[in-house]
Amino acid sequence: MKKLSNSWVMRAFAIIVVVTAIGVQSQMVFAASVTGLSDNMSRLAASTASDHTIQFVTPTGVAAGQTISVTFSADFTGVSGIDDTDVDLATAATCTGFTDKTLAASPSGATWGVGASGQVVTITSGTDTVTATHCVQIQIGLNATFSGTGNEQVTNGAIDDDDTIVIGGTFGDSGTASVD
Repeated sequence: MKKLSNSWVMRAFAIIVVVTAIGVQSQMVFAASVTGLSDNMSRLAASTASDHTIQFVTPTGVAAGQTISVTFSADFTGVSGIDDTDVDLATAATCTGFTDKTLAASPSGATWGVGASGQVVTITSGTDTVTATHCVQIQIGLNATFSGTGNEQVTNGAIDDDDTIVIGGTFGDSGTASVD
């Protein structure tokens, strides 16, 4: 009788494990490389203040509450002084005809938040999103005019130095652009 009850307990346990495994949904997030990443700078001279127009296509898009980060390599200076008036964010189905997003210091509803610390500018979605496979354009500097008038720029690194701009954040896509 004892063998019969152990066998029954083991079968019941196996059934519970299988049913639980089927009922639990696993969610996996895969990071993808952005495509078409570019940084068009207004000035290329070393140690000179410059505006940046960064564009890329996001394979997975940006969901509500996620962030896009732009990390400038160590030779760039002035990044930490960037605020929401110095940044414009726009999107388009193709990399033309962009539609600007509303930015502020903090995200709220459809308004995106912008902050900078160290070498990183972070743009955070409130409830707004960016559709997968759409082009994203980020303007940083005096060229930012939609949510305010930019008054701060990022200063270029030294001459003969390979600098980088890295796209990342919680939206999961990433990419690196080399800037001479």
